[in-house]
Amino acid sequence: MRVCSPHCGLDPETTSGGETYERELLTHLAGLGVVNELILARHKRVPARVANLVVHRLPIARGLRWPVAALVFPPAIARVYRQTRFDLLRVHSLRYVGPAALLARRLYRLDVPIVSHHHHLDPSLLNPLIERRVLHGSERIVTVSEFSRRQLAGALGIPAERIEVVPNGVDEKFVAAPADAALKARYGLGDGPVALFLGGLKPRKNLPFLLDLWRGVAAARPEATLVVAGDGPLGGEVRRRARAMGLVPRVVFTGRLPEAEKVAHYNLADVFLFPSVLEGFGLAVGEAMSCGLPVIASDEGALPELVADGQGGFVCRGGDRAAFVEATLRLLDQRELRRRFGAFNRGRVDQQFRWPRAARRVLDIYEEVVGDWKRGVRRA
Repeated sequence: MRVCSPHCGLDPETTSGGETYERELLTHLAGLGVVNELILARHKRVPARVANLVVHRLPIARGLRWPVAALVFPPAIARVYRQTRFDLLRVHSLRYVGPAALLARRLYRLDVPIVSHHHHLDPSLLNPLIERRVLHGSERIVTVSEFSRRQLAGALGIPAERIEVVPNGVDEKFVAAPADAALKARYGLGDGPVALFLGGLKPRKNLPFLLDLWRGVAAARPEATLVVAGDGPLGGEVRRRARAMGLVPRVVFTGRLPEAEKVAHYNLADVFLFPSVLEGFGLAVGEAMSCGLPVIASDEGALPELVADGQGGFVCRGGDRAAFVEATLRLLDQRELRRRFGAFNRGRVDQQFRWPRAARRVLDIYEEVVGDWKRGVRRA
């Protein structure tokens, strides 16, 4: 099968969960024999030495924003179709790629179905104008959680039978290992317990709340340290807030984290803290679970679908500071509970959240959609 994927990126060093999803899914689909015809701007990097990833470069480089993409991608899609006669047109970003895919099919009369991939809806007045039209114009939608399916059905009126839920995978490189002594020294970590947050420092990650709850933990366990791994638009503000709250050095900021260092950072921790208010899946949570960490997460978005409350960690009501503090202290104080929850989480990821499983299910969906299209079967 040949799949055309106009793309904004699947960089091996991305800090974006959505881009990580694309890189891993397309790489694993390639391993199943799917030829991925990627359309990318000139400066975009792709994973090296992956068979079946064919790159078609756009003449434009930096500055390919979503309004521009709707103009630049359609002729490129048509050109790739004439060259390859691909079987399916794939939309990885509803706003960035979706309008271009619909335009290309209509303007150039491409005889192919469209499958859109979706993670979650951020609040936007444009959702009914762009995302909804793209989804209604797609033959099938693949999303990553039941929460995201409910979002699409409730907010945009997408029929549930057109939405397939395929949970994200987690790379098997995320495994438990002893803490790296050099890394502990880099951050000045002593022998006290360590909690970790890893992710983009952006509004929906609920970082002010994270610092506030840690103030409560630090008051009771002054030997404990919170490591905040990653960076983002709120990085400077969050650092200033931590200093103003008197949390330094009980909160350590790593800055931007290279992909190659993520596993070692998970293995610094005893507990993973993740109070995010909106996640379509929660890839960092899955990675932490794969490393055998117990997780304390909010009940927002799809996080309760990953974290089994009372078995792999604790799911706390969003915004409930006392519940988060209590759960964190309980896990920091109980080594055996941490061990039991961590082992449960590793097994849960192995059974439900690995990339080969996700890629196989996505390929089954693609094959079904292409088969229906060729037979003239259309879903309402």
